[in-house]
Amino acid sequence: MLQTLGSNDSYRSSEPAFGEDQAQSLNFSYYIDILKRRFFYFLVPFGLISILGLYFAAIQKPSYLSEGKILVESQVIAPDLVRPIVTATASERIQLIQQRIMTRDNLLSIANKFGLFPQQPGILDLMRQSVQIKPSEVDGPPRQGTPTIAFTVGFEYGIPELAMRVASEFVTLIVNEDARSRTSRATEAVKILTSETKDIEDKLESTQAQILEIARRPREAVPEIPEQEKSQLTALAALRAELIQKTSVYSDAHPVVTALKKRIATMEKTLTQSTQSPAKAQSTQADDIEALKRQREALETRLAEANGKLATARLGERLDRDQQSERLQVIESPPLPQKPIKSNRLKLVGIAFAAAAMMGIGTVIAIELLDGTIRSRHQLTGVVARHLIVTVPYMTTRADITRARLKIIFGVVSVVLLVAVLGGLATAAVLHLPIDLSLIDKAAVGFRTADR
Repeated sequence: MLQTLGSNDSYRSSEPAFGEDQAQSLNFSYYIDILKRRFFYFLVPFGLISILGLYFAAIQKPSYLSEGKILVESQVIAPDLVRPIVTATASERIQLIQQRIMTRDNLLSIANKFGLFPQQPGILDLMRQSVQIKPSEVDGPPRQGTPTIAFTVGFEYGIPELAMRVASEFVTLIVNEDARSRTSRATEAVKILTSETKDIEDKLESTQAQILEIARRPREAVPEIPEQEKSQLTALAALRAELIQKTSVYSDAHPVVTALKKRIATMEKTLTQSTQSPAKAQSTQADDIEALKRQREALETRLAEANGKLATARLGERLDRDQQSERLQVIESPPLPQKPIKSNRLKLVGIAFAAAAMMGIGTVIAIELLDGTIRSRHQLTGVVARHLIVTVPYMTTRADITRARLKIIFGVVSVVLLVAVLGGLATAAVLHLPIDLSLIDKAAVGFRTADR
């Protein structure tokens, strides 16, 4: 009950003035009183937002990384004794192999084989982002004076078992591709050198046959020819020998061969009349044999060099097939990852609690602003035109006490249940525990069966 006096009365209340009452009402106990009145207005939005946020954080898939380590093992036999056929460096071979295995067909084949990224767009981009190939450090001294080279091959995925299996698949692909590439290159080198050696042998046999054919021709006694014609014939024979030697190296359309043919044609034209004599023919025959012998010597030298290269290539090919040359060796197989490498679950948990608290506080503030109930003397300012003498407090009944007790019990039970649910979701989110959604489906089926 509120009593008032007129503005002209001289009565002064012993109660605090309005300014003091307002200052006291805005202290900490005032907000505690609001929290008591609006507890459930805070608890309901806080609980809903927290549960939704923690559930969203718990169902986020973490990323697991499984890595295997590959060592570039040096050649068993010293390179000074056996020169390797494949001269590319290990880093160059790794880059080449990486480009080959990261092709569209290979990535799609692996994704389909293991069922990666189901029903997600941009599978190729996701696969390229998940595969990690990078150099690694290896303990131990260099072998044969060359630094020890190693690299890791890893795959990042949300399921640890699949991350391990796919990483093992890429490790196997890289090792097999390197062995196949080295063997194919060595085999191709042997084929090329074998073909070159065969061509030289054919030319050598042809030259030897020409020498024997010219040597079997009958010789006739002829008078001696002048010195000038001898010098011209000698020069012509030298040009012909040079032509034979050049044609064994260059093609007929080569400028050097073309120029020699023109010079020989010009010289033969000037000696057309004199070459009819038997003596000149005999001199030409001897010069041709000498030129062919020089050509044979050059071909024999080339054949010896080609045979040496071929023997080295065959030895290198055998080393590659027996895996005794420089090769890739798996020193660490991809393990089953136990912990995720990165996860934003903890951040999401913090965001969920912060958003829930803001939503609860915002709801309480909105309810307070929209509520027109008068609960203190200072709220009557502007409503009652007279000065207040005294305020009569609210008379609490037994029913009010019972309702307050039930409200406290219900609030405590609600808080306990909410803390249990939030604690379970927070634990599952932080510790990456799986959430079995099948229980919810079973419960829904049970409710539908009960309704029927």
